Amino acid sequence: MVKCLSLNVKGLNSNAKRRLTLTECKSQRADIVFLQETHFDRTGSFRFASRLYPRAYSAHADTKTAGVAILLSSTCPLQVDASWSDPQGRYIILSASLGGVPLTLCNVYAPNSNQLTFLKTVLSRLAKYPPAAMIIGGDFNVAFSEQWDRLSTGNVPPSRAQKELSTGFRRLIRQYSLYDFWRINFPSSKAYSFYSHPHRTHTRIDYFFGNTPALRLLRGADMGSITWSGHAPITILIDPGTRQTRMCHWRLN
Repeated sequence: MVKCLSLNVKGLNSNAKRRLTLTECKSQRADIVFLQETHFDRTGSFRFASRLYPRAYSAHADTKTAGVAILLSSTCPLQVDASWSDPQGRYIILSASLGGVPLTLCNVYAPNSNQLTFLKTVLSRLAKYPPAAMIIGGDFNVAFSEQWDRLSTGNVPPSRAQKELSTGFRRLIRQYSLYDFWRINFPSSKAYSFYSHPHRTHTRIDYFFGNTPALRLLRGADMGSITWSGHAPITILIDPGTRQTRMCHWRLN
């Protein structure tokens, strides 16, 4: 069984933040870690050396903004064949195998505007990769459903633009035949991975998505409490040793 963790860390340029992140990874016993907003620039190095996570793959921008990384624990059996890093530091792709199963991993940090344009670019690139189980995790900066994944404590209804963004997001995910792993495990639950203080709004914007081959590897999904970073950790369990046929009954038009 392999555990994947996704967390927006809001910058790792201080020793304190790096210690907090490492403590979170250790407490979750994560094998594969998807980090967003590392905030390292391209001129520097990815400063997250740890004997527990000796392998790190990262993407950086020219300035200390955005930034994503995938960390692999010292005991993680994932074999990485190739990696591709977005020059803007918004996503990274690994071509790998796990227990003999071809696996493509993508870690995403979407911008807070023009999300659909960005995600179309990411998914179009992924569609060119050889057939494999595909897992896409990260901070997508958009609620999948305004009804299920957004709660305003100020009793402010979602705007027309927000509704259209969520609708477009769902259509895009369906177009590429992807599944929301947390929602599959919690079809009638409401939980939120981020709270915006200025907007007084809870949203679920952090996800793990996967295609049908990846869904067959899925053994569980969970969402923790919102942490020091302002985001909740999202986790999934995958097992390449026993691929089962799994049915998904949850659908939102």
